[in-house]
Amino acid sequence: MKVIAGFITGHSVPGCTGLSRVQRDFLDGTQVPESCRLEHNFPWIESPSFPGKISLATASWNNVRHCLASLGTAFRRRHRDEVIARFDPFDAVVLLAGSCGLELLDNLDLPGATRERMHVFAYGPVSRRIPRVGSVWLVQGNRDFISRAIHRRVDHVVPCGHLDYLETPGTLALFDEFYRRVTSS
Repeated sequence: MKVIAGFITGHSVPGCTGLSRVQRDFLDGTQVPESCRLEHNFPWIESPSFPGKISLATASWNNVRHCLASLGTAFRRRHRDEVIARFDPFDAVVLLAGSCGLELLDNLDLPGATRERMHVFAYGPVSRRIPRVGSVWLVQGNRDFISRAIHRRVDHVVPCGHLDYLETPGTLALFDEFYRRVTSS
């Protein structure tokens, strides 16, 4: 089975698809082979590296702006065909959807053939609905009041707040279980 895995999250720095140190460390701790990883965040194209530090207020504001921009048709026109073509060669696409990543994915309005190959591990989900994909696990922190206000029913609860998922050991174990299930089917 040909599998690819990567992140889909809002951009804390506009247009920056470079993974943060925390995202890189998380991927390095998973069972995903390096050859099966997307090295950049959505839309999975190369950009300047992620800056070392950014304030929470700035990152939050930029993520909200990115999420709101995804509601328009320009977002879909800009990214939809590129995403379909990128994932066409793969039997399974495993996405780590942080925060508004589910909303970004849903707003792409991908065709059924693409969506059914997608398997989404959503941590701290913030979205209007759950996209129809091959499979999805919703993981929520017991102190994540942002996600808890939007998604009342989740698959797993871990001990963290909205910004701590990738540094919470329980998240890594859950992701590895999810990844094993996807790749063994």
